[in-house]
Amino acid sequence: MRALLPIVLLGILASSAWAQTAPTGSPSLNQGISARAVTKSDTTVLPGTRGLYVGDASACNLALVFKADNTTGAGVAVTFSNVQPGSLLPFQVAKVMSTNTTCALVVALY
Repeated sequence: MRALLPIVLLGILASSAWAQTAPTGSPSLNQGISARAVTKSDTTVLPGTRGLYVGDASACNLALVFKADNTTGAGVAVTFSNVQPGSLLPFQVAKVMSTNTTCALVVALY
């Protein structure tokens, strides 16, 4: 068992160093690089979002049309009920609908 201990420790140290090393090439695709306040609208199509932040003080409802569901421009809205304050939602959306959305502070991450 003692013979395996140095090998195990070396593996842990190597994996820790690798996890903390920044990748080369393209930036991470899962990180936002910009943000904009969203004005709810049943017609306005947003550019491809990486996520949404909901900053309301209490739970609210959020009606969205997902990017893949909006290919014809008239996608079907899905309502998320009881969205908690401070939620970060990893959604690519085309629209944050005015109809059925009670959240007041929505920020799109790009």
